[in-house]
Amino acid sequence: MSITYYPKPMIGPIVKQFRLQRNLSQETLANNAHVSSGYLSKLERGVYKEPSIEVLSRIAAALSIAPLELYRAAGIEHLYHQQDPSLGSLVEAFTLQLDDLPRRDREIILSELRRILRDEIEAPK
Repeated sequence: MSITYYPKPMIGPIVKQFRLQRNLSQETLANNAHVSSGYLSKLERGVYKEPSIEVLSRIAAALSIAPLELYRAAGIEHLYHQQDPSLGSLVEAFTLQLDDLPRRDREIILSELRRILRDEIEAPK
C-alpha cells in the first residue's frame, strides 16, 4: 500500500497575492497589521507556515477582507470553522494584557485559553 502525501496549503503566497492586488508594499501591510515587515516577508515566502489566528485576522483586516475569505483562498477554511466565534471577544479581552510577552508565548497562552473556554462551553451541565 502506498501513501500519497499532499503538500500543506500555505497562507503566505495568498497573503502576497492579496497584498499585490491592493498595490500595498510589505511595509505598509505589516504596519497596518501590526506585524514586522520581516515577519510578513517570511510569511509570504513560506518560511512561516502556520501563523496564529490573531495574526491572520489582523492581516485580513489590513487587507480589508473578511478573515474567512483569506482562509478560504488558502484552502484552510476548516481551520477558521474550528474556532467558535463566540470565544473571540473573550480571548480578545486577554490579548491586550499579553502584549508584552514574546509572540510565541502569547500564542501558546491564547491557544490554551481558547481550548479551555471551548471545553467549558462543551462540557455537560
